[in-house]
Amino acid sequence: MSDNLAQGIPVKKKTLQSRKIQRGFFIGLMLSVGIIQFLVFWVYVNFNSILMAFQLQTREGLIWTFENFSRFFHELSIADFELDLALKNTLLLFVVGTVIGLPTSLLFSYYLYKKILFSKFFRVIFFLPSIISAAVLVALFRYMLAVDGPVNAILSSISGKVVDIEWITDEAYSMGTILFYVFWTGFGSNIVLFTGAIHRIPQDVLEYARLDGVSMTRELLQIIVPLIWPTISTLLVFATAGLFTNSGPILLFTQGQHKTMTIGYFIFDQVQNNSYYYPAAIGLIFTAIGFPLVIIVKWLLGKILEDVEY
Repeated sequence: MSDNLAQGIPVKKKTLQSRKIQRGFFIGLMLSVGIIQFLVFWVYVNFNSILMAFQLQTREGLIWTFENFSRFFHELSIADFELDLALKNTLLLFVVGTVIGLPTSLLFSYYLYKKILFSKFFRVIFFLPSIISAAVLVALFRYMLAVDGPVNAILSSISGKVVDIEWITDEAYSMGTILFYVFWTGFGSNIVLFTGAIHRIPQDVLEYARLDGVSMTRELLQIIVPLIWPTISTLLVFATAGLFTNSGPILLFTQGQHKTMTIGYFIFDQVQNNSYYYPAAIGLIFTAIGFPLVIIVKWLLGKILEDVEY
């Protein structure tokens, strides 16, 4: 009996070791997919783009130079040049989509949370851009703003004279139209996140505030905003991180024409035209600007309000 037990112990040890080896092999195999993808599509691509920023293709071959950076600062200094216009439009998209869009989204999220009059109607209006495909939504938007579309027809009936504004192709209105589109379509995802964060707040806290006679304005600014501050700060940090890479819906609307070029689309357009070294330098410059900017914004947001756990 004791001999059988003694013989069984090594067998069990071998079985356990075999299972550990198989488990370790399986885990390593699964992790290797993500590691290889990270090394190839992030480390290699970014390292190669840094090298390309200092390279230039000439008749004599590939040379190492700072010409790409000199070209960038020279073109940026030219007023009304494409690159200068792209930077201004990119900053406008950030202001409309983040500086104005996020507080407005928070305000409407609170409106929907309180279930005030017409809240269900506005819920559909705000969530519509998130449900419909971007290509379909842009096509619908273009139809609404066409010269013979419903918007011009309504304006004509109101003013009593023919209105034939080309909202997308007229340089006086094209960027404003895109900014309105970005503002409207930005509501969907923001409202989903904000309403989810608000619904996580313990109801006891809000009930206590109501019993104390706290107004809706104070409830929003002094109770809800501090309690969902982690969500707000995260969205602000992400928006800052994508400040120079967010091209907006330029590809679907104008392809950068009619004074609607952005930095993100400018880089994309350069690559589409088989120009890799100059856009690599532009990307490196804005990375050098954007990285410390994100760190500063994150630090400032942490100083404004501390994260609350509940």
